[in-house]
Amino acid sequence: MRFGLGSPLDCYGDWDVTTETTRAALDDMLDAFKRGDKERFAARYHDDIDWLFHAPVALFPFAGHRRGKADVFKGYALMFQSYRLTNYQVDSILVDGDRAATMATAQMEQLSTGRILHSRVASFHRFKNGQVIEYRGFTDSFDSVEQTLGRELLP
Repeated sequence: MRFGLGSPLDCYGDWDVTTETTRAALDDMLDAFKRGDKERFAARYHDDIDWLFHAPVALFPFAGHRRGKADVFKGYALMFQSYRLTNYQVDSILVDGDRAATMATAQMEQLSTGRILHSRVASFHRFKNGQVIEYRGFTDSFDSVEQTLGRELLP
């Protein structure tokens, strides 16, 4: 349901969104990511996306806050300069209206060392017109740092 341009109710966002349309967009985006289909993956991102992945930026320069599709994909390019995705398994999905949350297990090869890193990733998405307009991601960054460095940080 749309109230028309200028209606005060338009500030509440896309009224045509359903849990089903959000789930379909999320499934398509995840499939594109796992298959390395960059065009289809990029098509699921809104031009004005507000993206934040919580991890130490000094060690993971692709992480941190990024605004806009171009900036987000610069981050992805940085990630794939150092890592190769070897497996991405979504363990659970929750979808409600325009919002979706996933828990996934990611396996990546660190290109400089050949080490295989395993991470659990929690992701929170908000969709608008079938595209991600907001993303928040979390991982156990302490564990990720230890795996990346190849050693324990604490004795």
